[in-house]
Parts: sequence; structure tokens; C-alpha cells
Amino acid sequence: MPYTLLIMAGGMGSRYGGLKQVDSFGPNNESILDYSIHDALKAGFTKIVILSSPKLEKYFEDKYLKIFKNKIDCDLDIVIQDPNYGLGSHTLPKSREKPWGTGHAVLCCENFINNSFSIINADDFYGREAFFKILETLKYIEKNNIQSSIVSYLIENTLSEFGGVSRGVCETENNTLLSIKETHELQENDNFVIGKYDNETVYHKLGTQVAMNLIGFQKTIFEKLNNDFSIFLSDNINDPKKEFLIPDVVNDLIEDKVHVEKTDESWFGVTYQEDKKLVTKKIKELIEIGKYPNNLWE
Repeated sequence: MPYTLLIMAGGMGSRYGGLKQVDSFGPNNESILDYSIHDALKAGFTKIVILSSPKLEKYFEDKYLKIFKNKIDCDLDIVIQDPNYGLGSHTLPKSREKPWGTGHAVLCCENFINNSFSIINADDFYGREAFFKILETLKYIEKNNIQSSIVSYLIENTLSEFGGVSRGVCETENNTLLSIKETHELQENDNFVIGKYDNETVYHKLGTQVAMNLIGFQKTIFEKLNNDFSIFLSDNINDPKKEFLIPDVVNDLIEDKVHVEKTDESWFGVTYQEDKKLVTKKIKELIEIGKYPNNLWE
């Protein structure tokens, strides 16, 4: 069966101080995105869609069209998030400077995705097992007529050495998602992870599951996205900062059912420049134990 990986690569990296989607972390200038594509292909994904900003479109075309043509038997599309896409009878307000959000970004790709698909962030390192897991969930939701799935991580495998982080803390039962609570300032403290939820201090045991935007959908989700975005526009068209977000879509689907598979992989990302040295070191260690070749695309 064909399965698509949709890579969200349109962010501007304001806190990082640069375009982290294209920054180098591997010994031959490999980006985190390179490792994600490599792992996804190993897992069995058959198409890659990169959602890009206009600023990065040429970079992705120059790099990946060449790699895919010469070295990879896999389809590739590069899509731009068009702020006018899906507006229907609405007109793009002059006050709207930023994109409409991750939900709209996915919607912009609907004509390039013809099967069940998974979403990842371009600047997050998910670990190879996670791609096998999310592909398993896609097969499961197709078989069981469920719209969405996620791969969850152990909270202690997603924390930063450089300060508190925000994570979607999951409550699950029998591989079914019951709730996601966006929790802030999370840091490990002895045998617990301490953070803030609704301005209250909360404690989570090690082993608590968190969502890291590794999400699966059946193609039928586009019907919901179109409908929800239309409602969003009716309510928020003149609010220049309001965003239509994928986590809100997943939360809506909990009532129907969202399937969850847990991974023991370590997740790491680059929110700040200080993170780069650590991520580069971790990738070097994975190369040294044979998880990746020294030159990814040779």
C-alpha cells in the first residue's frame, strides 16, 4: 500500500535565529530533515511531500529533486502554503501577515496526497522506530475505520537540557487517546517531571506519554479540514494572529477515536541555537554505532 509523509518545513525559526530546516547537523551537511526522509523510506513510506515557505522552495527543489531523481525510488512534491488557498468566498485581509496555521498548511497539500499520510516537523528528530510505528498506525486506522493516530513518546525522552519545554501530555487507555493537555515549563526533577498546566504546578511520573506532532490521518481528513477551516474563517477572518492548528483538529477527533502507539525512541529538536551542539553530538553517536551511514545520500 502507498503511504505519504508530509513534512512541515515552512516555519521561520525566529527563536532559533535561522532557518533550522536547512541547517547542517550531520558530517556531510545533512539536515535533520535528511535523516527523517531516510528513516521514513526505510520504514516503507512511498511518497514525500514537503510543505515549504516561498523563501525555501528553490532550496528544496535544488537539493531534493536531484537526490530523488538519481538515488531514491520515491515520489516527491514540494508545496507552498498559499494564504489564498481554501478561502472560498472570503478575501485575504491586508492585516494577515503570517500563515493561517498548521491545519491550513496540511489543507494546502490535499491535491498532492492520495492515500493515508503522516505529518512531521522538518526540524524535529523523531528516531527511526517512530516512523515504523506511525506506519503501523496508518494500517491500523485504515483497517478499523478510524480517522487519526499519533505516536507518543516517554516524557523523559523529550526534555531539554537548556530549560523548560512545552509538551502535549497524553492520557491514554488501551491505545486510545483520551486527552491531550498542553503543559509548559516541563523539566525533570528527581524521579518526576514538573511543569505548569493552567498556571498550576503539576507533577508527571517518568514514563508519562507526550505527543510530539507525529500524527497520522486517513485521506478522508481533508473533508473535515475544509469544513473546519471554513468555520474558522467565519469566526476569525479579521483576527491577524489567530491560527487554524492541527492539534485542535486531533482534539476534536478524540470523541470519535484517535489510535495511539508508544515509542521508546528519544526525540530531540532545535528550539534554540544552544540545542544545535547537542543534536549534532547525538547524530554523531548514532553514526558511530552504525544506525546511519557517514554520508547519508552516497
